[in-house]
Amino acid sequence: MKPLRHLPLLSCLLLLSACSSISEVTPAGKDQYRVSYNAGMRAMTWVELKNATRDRAKAYCETKGQRMVRPAVTSNHATGLMPKEAIVTFSCEALPEPGAPAGKAAS
Repeated sequence: MKPLRHLPLLSCLLLLSACSSISEVTPAGKDQYRVSYNAGMRAMTWVELKNATRDRAKAYCETKGQRMVRPAVTSNHATGLMPKEAIVTFSCEALPEPGAPAGKAAS
């Protein structure tokens, strides 16, 4: 048996697993944004994938001094070895003022 016989296959799989990517946040309508995460062949659960995508959306709003609201998560429902993708459409709104009742943002 040749010890390096599987090297080309392993090399291809390694390259494919490195192909995960998260998109830039893009406008998706009036006061709405969208971000997607394609896991490629990387081994991730749906929960990990959706959480990573939501974290990116949350970070985007935080850079604007706001908070993420109304996240809508969709996916491509891939199974097996198919690449998984999650898409989050969301809005950002002002942070609540200190002492304000819960759910009330600053105007």
